[in-house]
Amino acid sequence: MSVWLVIALVGLGSYLFRVSMVLLVDQFGLPEWMGRASTFVAPAAFAALAASAIAAYAAGLDLLQAVPPLGAVAAAMVAVRLTGKPYMAVIAGMPALWILTALAGV
Repeated sequence: MSVWLVIALVGLGSYLFRVSMVLLVDQFGLPEWMGRASTFVAPAAFAALAASAIAAYAAGLDLLQAVPPLGAVAAAMVAVRLTGKPYMAVIAGMPALWILTALAGV
């Protein structure tokens, strides 16, 4: 069996596994408690990705270089806390990162 065939079959299997969950939920629905809990999945996943990326990025930096990403996280947290809207993290955090990076000269 060629390597490309194996890659294609594994990719197809992975895709079908993921789609099957969506189709099952669409067919049978979710219990009430799971529907309430699922509203927190996307914010928690993005927070975990951001925290691990920032930790990996800041681990090898000196203090001045670590200020822009940490300041951007602080700005994002304040924006979400004040508005209650998760997308405000990107709207506030990215400009803060750009401005702090420019000011720090990193």
